[in-house]
Amino acid sequence: MKIDLSNNSVLITGSTGGIGKALCHSFAKANAKVILHFNKQKDTAKNLINSLPGDGHSLIQADLSNSNETKDMVDSISDLDIVINNAALVEQIDMNKMSYNDWVQYWRKTLDVNLLGPADLTFLCANRMKMNGGGKFINISSRGAFRGEPKAPAYGSSKSALNSFGQSMALALAKDNIFFYTIAPGFVETDRVKNIINDEIRAQSPLNRVAKPEEVAQTALWLASSGNDFLTGSIIDVNGASYFR
Repeated sequence: MKIDLSNNSVLITGSTGGIGKALCHSFAKANAKVILHFNKQKDTAKNLINSLPGDGHSLIQADLSNSNETKDMVDSISDLDIVINNAALVEQIDMNKMSYNDWVQYWRKTLDVNLLGPADLTFLCANRMKMNGGGKFINISSRGAFRGEPKAPAYGSSKSALNSFGQSMALALAKDNIFFYTIAPGFVETDRVKNIINDEIRAQSPLNRVAKPEEVAQTALWLASSGNDFLTGSIIDVNGASYFR
């Protein structure tokens, strides 16, 4: 199926990560104008935008844990049809070796990026979309939202909350022709986790592998296309049958 998103602008947060890069390439190949968000990886973002097919793409910087920077970013965007909340922070911890202050900071930092950042961005972008006749949001969640993350409890909790947030917004904004979808991948073969992917992790799926970033991106591309409005509020598992709920 050929998907054509000509005349659509898509904001992809966390564009410099493994899934982010795949999202940017998939949407650019579908003729969308891609707005690549980054926080600190400016050189990586520049190289990425130069590698994308098509034209009209742009770079934008913001620390999404800072509500003022998030607002400034959205105010600088002229056209916006699709938002992909992909930026996320995952940090593994051993709570038995942490001080209480470390514990508090760990939770605040993770929730600021993974939950409050997308919430702020959604509020601002939804108001823009209401004036333009509608739009779509796609949140990138995680299998860990359902099965637990004992070594990354703040990450798992933030993704579980993101799932609920997306469903709440699907209910609240359907009247404005704004639709919400969530993708919950299992392990994805990215630079961030490639060192911990082993045979035991691959064997969690009957396909005996983990997901490729492009598989997550293609799912997002399909959700961004026309004809699936009635899926609003859905959470799509992309985990190779490694976990059922």
